[in-house]
Amino acid sequence: MARKSLWAGAILLVIALFAGSAWWLLTPRWVYQVSVEGSPVGMVKNLEEYKQIIEEIQTRAEERWDCELVMNEEITATRVRMWSPQLSPASVRAGIETAATYKTKGWAIVINGDTVAIVDREQTAKDILEAVKAQYLSQDKNCSLVSVDLQEAVSIESTAVTPDVLMDKEAVLATLVCGQEEIKSYVVKRGDTLSGISRSHSVLVDTLRDANAIEGDAIHVGQVLSLQTSKALLHVKTVEEVAVTETIARSIKYKANPDKSVRADQVADAGSDGSRQVIYQVDKVNGNEIRRKQINATVTKEPQAKVIMTGIGYWPARPTGMFRFPVNGGTISSRFGERRSYGPHRGVDIANPRGTPIYAAANGTVTDKTRGSSYGRYIVLQHANGYSTLYAHLSEFASSLRVGSSVVRGQVIGWVGNSGRSSGPHLHWEVRRYGEALNPLNFFGN
Repeated sequence: MARKSLWAGAILLVIALFAGSAWWLLTPRWVYQVSVEGSPVGMVKNLEEYKQIIEEIQTRAEERWDCELVMNEEITATRVRMWSPQLSPASVRAGIETAATYKTKGWAIVINGDTVAIVDREQTAKDILEAVKAQYLSQDKNCSLVSVDLQEAVSIESTAVTPDVLMDKEAVLATLVCGQEEIKSYVVKRGDTLSGISRSHSVLVDTLRDANAIEGDAIHVGQVLSLQTSKALLHVKTVEEVAVTETIARSIKYKANPDKSVRADQVADAGSDGSRQVIYQVDKVNGNEIRRKQINATVTKEPQAKVIMTGIGYWPARPTGMFRFPVNGGTISSRFGERRSYGPHRGVDIANPRGTPIYAAANGTVTDKTRGSSYGRYIVLQHANGYSTLYAHLSEFASSLRVGSSVVRGQVIGWVGNSGRSSGPHLHWEVRRYGEALNPLNFFGN
């Protein structure tokens, strides 16, 4: 009896299994069909599984691009009833990842209306602009910042972009600070020098050498040089107040030495330089000074003049009168009275290298300091007893001299040059008395 009951139970169990399977196979089930832009990519069993897949895909994409993203495509999960549905969460995930593209909210740095970089956050853009300004702030403890401004019109604007256009902070900072490289060329002309081309085009000489395989400074006419320059995208103007200690150079006072046999100048009093505290307002653009204005100065030490007792110089012949020789050496290249196209030579020419000091021949007053077509730069000194002396073809005048200035014998009044009508560097020296030209060499021994 027990055996019959066991067989009956088994038969009922088999019947139940067959009935359940038939119900499972023949009864439709509710599932969710996932589509990308209307194209099916697979089915999942419920919305929780669908949302988990979407969340995982979104998380991986944001980790890759390191920013918040919005998927461009429309992803839908539609509830459908199907017999024997083929659930495929892996296919759903793969289909979405393959089709998905993204956009994100970027922040554009716009300079003069042009977008030059896009970053992921507004604060990042602000930090970059502050970092650009910081590149040009002085660290000198004697310098205080008054203002710092960008010369260009700069704005930060939000924009929807694909994540691949976002730039990292360091790359944007380098672009704004270093600029965009421009490569131009220049054809060498007659008279050009490497240093001259460097100055004209604001390119370092070493950069020119490296870019054009130049050894030394040798270039030739017609040579095409590559000019590599950087065009700065931003110009940072800083205004600073700079405190400096400056030296006030001691002046020089000349006194005639009563001992007419002394050849060399003698220092009677060495004197000393003074000093002052000066505050300048300094304007710079990208670290390059463009303007400097003194706004305050305080003398902290007064200078003491250097006193020089002038000698008679080092001309071989000693003076026999009031004049010392106007240069310490040289060669007489043209004598007094020699015939010229315009008449007799009214002085002596003493050949000397350019830059040789010229000395006042005697105590006197500056009556003329000018330039003419023949004499070039020249000075006339008026002395006692109707005498005057003229010094011509100078390269430059002593900066302290003015018309009306007093000078003493042996004081430096200028330097030998080649100005005016001249065939080489020399001093043309004339001695006159009441306007009549005299032979300067008559005032010196044989």
